[in-house]
Amino acid sequence: MTGPRTKTPAGDAGKQRWAPERPMGLSRALMKAGYGTRPWADEVVRAGRVRVGESVVTNPLHMIDVDAEVFLDDRPLLTVTRCYYAFHKPLRVVCREEDDPGRRLVSEYFPPDGVGLRTAGRLDARTSGLLLVSNDGDWITRVTGLVGCEHEFMVRVEGEVSDIQLTVIDAGIVLPGLGTFRPVNVRVISHESGRTLLSITLHGGQSRQMRRMLATLRHKVTMVRRVRLGGIGLGDLAAGGLRPLTAQEIASFDAPAGGGEGRATAAARRRSPHRS
Repeated sequence: MTGPRTKTPAGDAGKQRWAPERPMGLSRALMKAGYGTRPWADEVVRAGRVRVGESVVTNPLHMIDVDAEVFLDDRPLLTVTRCYYAFHKPLRVVCREEDDPGRRLVSEYFPPDGVGLRTAGRLDARTSGLLLVSNDGDWITRVTGLVGCEHEFMVRVEGEVSDIQLTVIDAGIVLPGLGTFRPVNVRVISHESGRTLLSITLHGGQSRQMRRMLATLRHKVTMVRRVRLGGIGLGDLAAGGLRPLTAQEIASFDAPAGGGEGRATAAARRRSPHRS
């Protein structure tokens, strides 16, 4: 199968083309170039969006040589500039189409020249707040795989959360089918108009447990917003907004020496106002 030769778009003029350092499979080349994950690369190749020279290739395992000219959507593969952002995900927006078909995708908010951008982890459609976004696959792996990384949420519930309930939450609650929910820290921010605003700090992957736990205590959740991930805060970033991460923020997800993450977690537990 062949496709028409196209000129390099004006916006790509002067940018360095990416070329593999050794022969490799076509979808692996897209991934190594920084354009996306391996499943994404397999999908776009099978969809006929990639050509090698003048030939459209639909086999993700097709081997290409070091001097191959690879095009995605009729644009040459370029050397990807690594980008790192904090993103404020709005409500009713999802990270992947399969999460909730028909919803708006977070990728619609990304800059058009940000090749290969994807989120480090996900938030569901009902949860707003901080997501970290990059096209650096190794960095994303570090962010999502860092043991003990803290996720802080602002959670609004119907009714007043009592001191006794805070003590119960802090001690840990066993949820059938989900295990034990025990936050790093929980505190009341405010009581107003029959509702309570809480700050709940978790370790990654417990947000579903958090909703179930509050339902168990007969509090309807009306808002969940992630405001901090590790040492990076949402701040006053508007919904749908992106801001570049600082060098210090990017480096904060490097593996700590001597188990520093574990010590930080223990310290956070000692600081909890409801822990004896």
